[in-house]
Amino acid sequence: MFQHFLQDAVTLFVVIDPIGLVPIFIAITQKEPTVSRRRIAALGVGISTLILLAFLVMGQVLLEALEISLPAFRTAGGILLLIVGLQMVLQESSVHSASTDPTSSIDLAVFPLATPLIAGPGGIMSVVLLTDNTKFGVMDQLLTSLALLSVLLITFIALLSAEYIQKGLGRTGVNVITRILGLLLAALAMETILAGIKGYFG
Repeated sequence: MFQHFLQDAVTLFVVIDPIGLVPIFIAITQKEPTVSRRRIAALGVGISTLILLAFLVMGQVLLEALEISLPAFRTAGGILLLIVGLQMVLQESSVHSASTDPTSSIDLAVFPLATPLIAGPGGIMSVVLLTDNTKFGVMDQLLTSLALLSVLLITFIALLSAEYIQKGLGRTGVNVITRILGLLLAALAMETILAGIKGYFG
């Protein structure tokens, strides 16, 4: 049981990549005040937890009912990631200005933080595959749920540390990293799109 939990936890950790989310989180919240940034982190992780748990329980049934293939789902998620990456590279306005308006925090928490960054196509596909009803029993699925919650807790802690990392980098450093990460995110999105297309036609 412990080995199963560990395998699922490692798989989800690699897919969600809490450490890799930190610089992207800094980029999209660099003009937000501290309180707002913490609210965005909490809301983003909370919303993504609900999304991933929902797909863990009903994802396989839902996708089959709607006749949506995993490659098609991956392609759609890749397009969303591509949009986020291009905004980070090209548009100064894509980074929200500082605001105490809770609506701004909710918008950022839902998109792009909760989805597609945390609960992206990779994470959703992983929880669906790791809880395949034809392969795993209830106990295995409970262990996968526990592994998922553990990884999301680590993600939340990592996002809270972003404030200290941002102070160390300074405004110029954050701007440079934002452009570089936007380019890398766009490239990752293209890989996701191409993998989805290849899987669909393959």
